[in-house]
Amino acid sequence: MFPTSEFMAKQNTFAFLLPLLLVCAAILAAYSFLPKPAAEAPSGGAISLFLQGGPLVSGNNAALRAVSTCGAFGVLLDGAEFGGGSPLLSRQFLLEEGSHSFFAQGKNCNSTLAFTVLARECEANETKECEKSGCAGARKCAGGIFSECALPERICYPGEKVGCSTDSCSFGYMVCNACGTGFGKCAPGAANPGSNASCAGTSSCN
Repeated sequence: MFPTSEFMAKQNTFAFLLPLLLVCAAILAAYSFLPKPAAEAPSGGAISLFLQGGPLVSGNNAALRAVSTCGAFGVLLDGAEFGGGSPLLSRQFLLEEGSHSFFAQGKNCNSTLAFTVLARECEANETKECEKSGCAGARKCAGGIFSECALPERICYPGEKVGCSTDSCSFGYMVCNACGTGFGKCAPGAANPGSNASCAGTSSCN
Protein backbone atom coordinates (compact mmCIF):
# COMPACT_ATOMS: atom_id res chain seq x y z
CA MET A 1 0.00 0.00 0.00
CA PHE A 2 1.35 3.39 -0.96
CA PRO A 3 1.01 6.44 1.32
CA THR A 4 -1.96 8.61 0.46
CA SER A 5 -1.62 12.23 -0.61
CA GLU A 6 -3.20 13.32 2.70
CA PHE A 7 -0.56 11.47 4.70
CA MET A 8 2.19 12.92 2.54
CA ALA A 9 0.82 16.43 3.11
CA LYS A 10 0.80 15.96 6.91
CA GLN A 11 4.34 14.60 6.80
CA ASN A 12 5.55 17.57 4.78
CA THR A 13 3.85 20.02 7.22
CA PHE A 14 5.50 18.34 10.22
CA ALA A 15 8.87 18.43 8.49
CA PHE A 16 8.37 22.18 7.86
CA LEU A 17 7.24 22.99 11.43
CA LEU A 18 9.91 20.95 13.22
CA PRO A 19 12.81 23.38 12.55
CA LEU A 20 10.58 26.27 13.54
CA LEU A 21 9.70 24.62 16.85
CA LEU A 22 13.36 23.88 17.53
CA VAL A 23 14.25 27.56 16.92
CA CYS A 24 11.50 28.72 19.31
CA ALA A 25 12.68 26.29 21.98
CA ALA A 26 16.25 27.58 21.63
CA ILE A 27 15.10 31.18 21.98
CA LEU A 28 13.10 30.37 25.14
CA ALA A 29 16.04 28.50 26.64
CA ALA A 30 18.40 31.42 25.95
CA TYR A 31 15.96 33.96 27.43
CA SER A 32 15.71 31.98 30.66
CA PHE A 33 19.47 32.45 31.18
CA LEU A 34 19.53 36.19 30.47
CA PRO A 35 19.93 38.53 33.51
CA LYS A 36 16.60 39.81 34.70
CA PRO A 37 16.08 43.60 34.84
CA ALA A 38 16.10 45.11 38.33
CA ALA A 39 12.72 45.39 39.92
CA GLU A 40 11.29 48.87 39.92
CA ALA A 41 11.22 50.74 43.20
CA PRO A 42 7.96 50.47 45.08
CA SER A 43 5.53 53.31 44.54
CA GLY A 44 5.29 54.09 48.29
CA GLY A 45 7.94 54.56 50.95
CA ALA A 46 10.08 57.47 52.06
CA ILE A 47 13.66 58.59 52.76
CA SER A 48 14.48 59.44 56.39
CA LEU A 49 17.45 61.75 57.08
CA PHE A 50 19.24 61.92 60.47
CA LEU A 51 22.08 64.30 61.41
CA GLN A 52 24.40 62.79 64.03
CA GLY A 53 27.14 64.46 66.08
CA GLY A 54 27.35 67.69 67.97
CA PRO A 55 27.50 70.39 68.88
CA LEU A 56 27.02 71.73 65.34
CA VAL A 57 30.01 74.08 65.34
CA SER A 58 32.30 74.97 62.45
CA GLY A 59 35.37 72.75 62.30
CA ASN A 60 33.64 69.81 63.99
CA ASN A 61 32.70 66.52 62.32
CA ALA A 62 29.12 65.31 61.91
CA ALA A 63 27.52 62.39 60.07
CA LEU A 64 24.48 62.00 57.85
CA ARG A 65 22.49 58.78 58.14
CA ALA A 66 19.83 58.20 55.48
CA VAL A 67 17.44 55.25 55.26
CA SER A 68 15.19 54.61 52.26
CA THR A 69 12.08 52.44 51.93
CA CYS A 70 11.53 53.45 48.30
CA GLY A 71 14.64 52.09 46.60
CA ALA A 72 17.98 53.60 45.60
CA PHE A 73 18.57 57.32 46.16
CA GLY A 74 21.14 60.10 45.86
CA VAL A 75 21.90 62.94 48.27
CA LEU A 76 22.93 66.55 47.63
CA LEU A 77 24.48 68.89 50.22
CA ASP A 78 23.75 72.52 49.37
CA GLY A 79 23.17 71.47 45.77
CA ALA A 80 26.45 69.53 45.40
CA GLU A 81 26.66 65.74 45.13
CA PHE A 82 27.19 64.15 48.55
CA GLY A 83 26.58 60.42 48.08
CA GLY A 84 23.96 57.75 47.57
CA GLY A 85 22.66 54.49 48.93
CA SER A 86 20.26 51.60 48.58
CA PRO A 87 18.69 51.46 51.09
CA LEU A 88 21.22 53.02 53.52
CA LEU A 89 23.78 55.83 53.49
CA SER A 90 26.06 56.75 56.41
CA ARG A 91 28.83 59.30 55.83
CA GLN A 92 30.84 61.81 57.89
CA PHE A 93 31.54 65.37 56.79
CA LEU A 94 33.20 68.57 58.11
CA LEU A 95 30.86 71.29 59.38
CA GLU A 96 31.11 74.82 57.98
CA GLU A 97 29.52 77.89 59.56
CA GLY A 98 26.14 78.92 58.13
CA SER A 99 22.79 77.47 57.04
CA HIS A 100 22.84 74.23 55.04
CA SER A 101 20.45 71.58 53.71
CA PHE A 102 20.51 67.98 52.52
CA PHE A 103 18.23 66.89 49.67
CA ALA A 104 17.67 63.17 49.06
CA GLN A 105 16.01 62.04 45.81
CA GLY A 106 14.79 58.56 44.87
CA LYS A 107 12.69 57.39 41.92
CA ASN A 108 9.41 57.81 43.76
CA CYS A 109 10.31 59.86 46.85
CA ASN A 110 12.44 62.70 48.21
CA SER A 111 13.32 64.30 51.53
CA THR A 112 14.98 67.49 52.85
CA LEU A 113 16.89 68.22 56.06
CA ALA A 114 17.92 71.81 56.94
CA PHE A 115 20.43 72.65 59.70
CA THR A 116 22.55 75.55 60.98
CA VAL A 117 26.21 75.44 61.99
CA LEU A 118 27.40 77.91 64.66
CA ALA A 119 30.66 79.84 64.55
CA ARG A 120 33.48 78.42 66.67
CA GLU A 121 33.88 80.41 69.91
CA CYS A 122 36.85 78.79 71.60
CA GLU A 123 39.42 76.03 71.64
CA ALA A 124 39.85 73.10 74.03
CA ASN A 125 40.58 73.83 77.72
CA GLU A 126 39.78 77.54 77.31
CA THR A 127 37.73 79.13 80.13
CA LYS A 128 35.91 82.43 80.51
CA GLU A 129 34.84 84.23 83.69
CA CYS A 130 31.12 84.81 84.21
CA GLU A 131 28.55 85.70 86.85
CA LYS A 132 25.39 83.87 87.83
CA SER A 133 22.95 84.98 90.55
CA GLY A 134 25.55 87.43 91.80
CA CYS A 135 28.23 84.75 92.17
CA ALA A 136 31.45 84.38 90.18
CA GLY A 137 31.68 81.34 87.93
CA ALA A 138 33.32 80.09 84.76
CA ARG A 139 32.32 78.98 81.27
CA LYS A 140 34.35 76.10 79.84
CA CYS A 141 35.01 75.38 76.18
CA ALA A 142 33.28 72.22 74.94
CA GLY A 143 33.20 71.27 71.27
CA GLY A 144 34.12 74.77 70.14
CA ILE A 145 31.52 76.73 72.15
CA PHE A 146 31.42 77.95 75.75
CA SER A 147 29.22 76.11 78.22
CA GLU A 148 26.67 77.79 80.46
CA CYS A 149 28.04 79.67 83.46
CA ALA A 150 28.96 77.10 86.11
CA LEU A 151 29.47 78.07 89.76
CA PRO A 152 32.15 76.50 92.00
CA GLU A 153 31.03 73.64 94.20
CA ARG A 154 29.46 74.79 97.47
CA ILE A 155 31.45 74.06 100.63
CA CYS A 156 29.03 75.66 103.12
CA TYR A 157 25.53 77.11 103.43
CA PRO A 158 25.26 80.90 102.99
CA GLY A 159 25.12 82.55 106.43
CA GLU A 160 26.42 79.46 108.22
CA LYS A 161 28.73 80.23 111.19
CA VAL A 162 31.64 78.13 112.37
CA GLY A 163 33.94 78.72 115.35
CA CYS A 164 37.47 79.94 114.96
CA SER A 165 40.36 81.07 117.16
CA THR A 166 41.28 84.75 117.29
CA ASP A 167 44.16 84.35 119.72
CA SER A 168 45.30 81.93 122.39
CA CYS A 169 42.69 83.07 124.92
CA SER A 170 39.49 83.74 122.95
CA PHE A 171 37.59 82.57 119.92
CA GLY A 172 35.16 83.99 117.39
CA TYR A 173 33.32 82.80 114.30
CA MET A 174 33.49 82.80 110.49
CA VAL A 175 30.45 83.31 108.26
CA CYS A 176 29.85 81.46 104.98
CA ASN A 177 29.53 83.89 102.07
CA ALA A 178 26.37 84.40 100.01
CA CYS A 179 27.56 82.03 97.28
CA GLY A 180 28.48 79.19 99.64
CA THR A 181 32.00 79.04 98.26
CA GLY A 182 33.98 80.04 101.35
CA PHE A 183 34.11 81.72 104.77
CA GLY A 184 34.95 85.30 105.73
CA LYS A 185 37.63 86.36 108.22
CA CYS A 186 37.45 85.17 111.79
CA ALA A 187 35.45 87.77 113.73
CA PRO A 188 35.92 88.24 117.54
CA GLY A 189 33.30 86.59 119.72
CA ALA A 190 32.75 85.63 123.37
CA ALA A 191 35.63 84.58 125.58
CA ASN A 192 36.70 80.97 125.35
CA PRO A 193 34.96 79.12 128.21
CA GLY A 194 38.04 76.98 128.64
CA SER A 195 40.46 79.86 129.04
CA ASN A 196 42.33 80.46 132.33
CA ALA A 197 40.88 83.30 134.41
CA SER A 198 44.41 84.53 135.03
CA CYS A 199 44.49 85.48 131.34
CA ALA A 200 42.11 88.37 131.96
CA GLY A 201 43.90 91.66 131.53
CA THR A 202 47.06 90.01 130.18
CA SER A 203 48.40 90.13 126.68
CA SER A 204 48.87 86.39 126.38
CA CYS A 205 48.00 83.05 127.84
CA ASN A 206 50.33 80.21 128.70
